[in-house]
Amino acid sequence: MKKLVLALSLAGFSILQAPAFAQEADFMKVDADGDGLVTMDEAAAAGWTWTEDDFKAADADGDGSLNAEEFAAAAG
Repeated sequence: MKKLVLALSLAGFSILQAPAFAQEADFMKVDADGDGLVTMDEAAAAGWTWTEDDFKAADADGDGSLNAEEFAAAAG
């Protein structure tokens, strides 16, 4: 019985963590050159349909690319 409760608890915990992991995995796929930043060109190549204005609005620090936090916020 203890093993069943433990297994169910772990399964529930992993389900709660899935969205954050999914966003991180998406970021890693979109970041084609692996530099830790997503450019508008990388996002477009990956199929994201953000406009230039959408992208600029998501770029909170104004450096012309999205870091993981900015990407997660924009991907919602």
